Amino acid sequence: HFSTHYQGNRWNFSKFVAYKDMLVSIKASHPGVVRLKNDDHDTAKSYKVPGYAGRFGFITSMSEHFCGSCNRLRLSADGNLKVCLFGAAEISLRDALRSGASDAEMMSLIEKAVKRKKASHAGMFNISKSKNKPMILIGG
Repeated sequence: HFSTHYQGNRWNFSKFVAYKDMLVSIKASHPGVVRLKNDDHDTAKSYKVPGYAGRFGFITSMSEHFCGSCNRLRLSADGNLKVCLFGAAEISLRDALRSGASDAEMMSLIEKAVKRKKASHAGMFNISKSKNKPMILIGG
């Protein structure tokens, strides 16, 4: 059964591997790995192995924060806006719409949420203790 196997957002620190360590391991087998140019607001550090199709990337939200340049927003299926996957704060756009909010009021709600976005999250040790929706309920 799914719910007995999925453990939500629980962290297992003993299984954490920093991206730089993974990159060293990959480079041991593929020394020609090259870093690709990323756009300013990309959340992944992208790489390619010459001679192979495709590319790979690391989302380094735990080992190297990129929160200050992240421009991502999430709108969940239940109508809540999240400005950070690791933050518990949400704003219900659904409730505002249902109560008749104008376009200008909706824009104001979204703008206020974005302006409250933090330059960095609390770090993986603090995040593990915080109450937040499991990723499977956030979507993305």
